[in-house]
Amino acid sequence: MSDGARFDGFPGIGKATAIPNTFFASVLPAMDSASSLLAFLWVSKLTQEQRGEVHFSREAQMWAEKGVAESFDAMGGGRDGLAAGLRACANLGALLSLNVTGEGGAETLYFVNNPASRRAMGRARAGELRLVPETVVVPEAPSEVRPGIFRLYEEHIGTITPMVGDRLIEAEATYPADWIEDAFREAAELNARNWRYIERILARWTEEGRSHETPGRDPLEEQKQRFLGGNLGHIVRNR
Repeated sequence: MSDGARFDGFPGIGKATAIPNTFFASVLPAMDSASSLLAFLWVSKLTQEQRGEVHFSREAQMWAEKGVAESFDAMGGGRDGLAAGLRACANLGALLSLNVTGEGGAETLYFVNNPASRRAMGRARAGELRLVPETVVVPEAPSEVRPGIFRLYEEHIGTITPMVGDRLIEAEATYPADWIEDAFREAAELNARNWRYIERILARWTEEGRSHETPGRDPLEEQKQRFLGGNLGHIVRNR
């Protein structure tokens, strides 16, 4: 403690910050600096205290919080150590980082790498969620704007798991938005509400083009054969 006084002990009941056990098994052994550990602990604490749909921290905001500067000055390399620790945690995958531009200019937001944060970042990259330094805004999309891949998945298939979330982000970066929307529609028409099936459609369009997508589209059975070799039931059962 700063004044040299001995800590009297934790209370029996009090506010707490939850740290997943996986952190101690997989992340902590990979950390090579006190600044990384401090950065993760402070982001965890500050984000868990936030209200609202999306929780994230910013370097400047963190530095202004009570106890942050003192802890980094004592053992984490000061303000430069905070910046280095945040970057190191992002490189490890313990934190996620997202560059945004707000009224104050460009800034980096840091999230604890959990399913809620991965979904939020995916929605932000899809244009469904706008993150700016001072607030979080979910814009009301005009009717002509295509729905993002995360919303399409939730509407047509169901809950997004972390593994599927990563594949959605990758697909969004690979395929045009209209292809993705049309592939979901194609799957719905065939009653194949399955991401593996949609991936097969997109991959086949990439390989063969979309010449089959005309007003006189292929019959149902021919489409099944085109995308799944006729084995639609197997894919649907094993999604």
